[in-house]
Amino acid sequence: MRRRFLFVVLSVVLGMSLLAAACGSSSKSEPPEETTTTTTAPPLPTWPLTGLPDAKAPTDGNHPAISVKMDNSSDARPQVGINEADIVYELLVEGITRFVLVFHSKLPSDIGPVRSARSSDPNIVGQFSRPLFAWSGGNNGVVGEIAAADRAGLLTNAGVDAATAAYYRESSRYAPHNLFLRLTELLQIKAPAGQGAPTPVFSYVKESTSTTTTSTTSSTTTSTIAGAVAPSTTVAPQSFILPAPAMTIDFQGAKVDYAWDATRGGWRRFQVDGKHPRPESATVDAAGVQVAPANVIVMFVDYGASPSDNRSPMAITVGNGPVWVFSGGKVTVGTWSRAKATDPPTLVDNIGKPILLTPGRTWVELPRKGQDVALLDQAQADALLAFKKG
Repeated sequence: MRRRFLFVVLSVVLGMSLLAAACGSSSKSEPPEETTTTTTAPPLPTWPLTGLPDAKAPTDGNHPAISVKMDNSSDARPQVGINEADIVYELLVEGITRFVLVFHSKLPSDIGPVRSARSSDPNIVGQFSRPLFAWSGGNNGVVGEIAAADRAGLLTNAGVDAATAAYYRESSRYAPHNLFLRLTELLQIKAPAGQGAPTPVFSYVKESTSTTTTSTTSSTTTSTIAGAVAPSTTVAPQSFILPAPAMTIDFQGAKVDYAWDATRGGWRRFQVDGKHPRPESATVDAAGVQVAPANVIVMFVDYGASPSDNRSPMAITVGNGPVWVFSGGKVTVGTWSRAKATDPPTLVDNIGKPILLTPGRTWVELPRKGQDVALLDQAQADALLAFKKG
């Protein structure tokens, strides 16, 4: 009887266990396993002309770019608003250089001095998605060229004659270096209805991308590059990159230098001219802050004679040529190319890889092809930085 009783009890217990399992329950429930979900925040939108991330870029930047022709004579320094431009072009005019400043992410209240246009300008500004073009005048031929560029859709004429209310004369300066501009007023007067932000013109390193790149080595620390011909070193099959503590460009009338400042994260700009010897050569704005863009692009270009004035040089920026791209304390050798005036320059290294910039402001220098550019060593860079300001 005892064996039978045990058998019955075991059978009942087994049956209850099977019933509980079949019903998906038990006398003692186990807590569910914890699961973790990883979410990645979407990347922030970026400003099209700097590559800098900003959640407000699509809304605050829903307007056209503004390109401003700015004086760079010794009497025009210090310029106002020069540090807020996303991109700056520097090109030869008659014996000196002049700037084309392009504003989009920042709109300072006042800009100047504003000066006259040149035949080079329509092809330079055409890449910025029909920007407003601010300028102070020119000879009849140049005036006609700007009007033609407006009709062709390369720019919107926003010169002093087309938007007089946005311009004013600064009483603390003397003519012709005293014409100034209010950017927000200019947008209100001349921005075409519905026109939004410009398209990007450069490609930038992503935040998560390493900037380490294989480079050639050189036993020399000072090199002179005539028209961007590489220094006398063995070129590796990878991208041709050199350390570049500093460099200098002789524009044959203005001597321009850049020295890399890792603390500032930019290339401090210096310019020696008739009124600014070396100790006073730092290019500063009216607040005393030195120009120090994240990138400097040296595009070697041909210069022809302006069709409106054969005494005025005209930069040929549609075509191709050598390029040196300075970023992060290094220089990458390559070529630039543009098929038409509405295209930005395509920048590739010596093996055809796109050259990526550091997000931030960019200055583009346009020396003549064949003109010497010298790379300077650290001691020479330190000598320049001894005169830094702001």
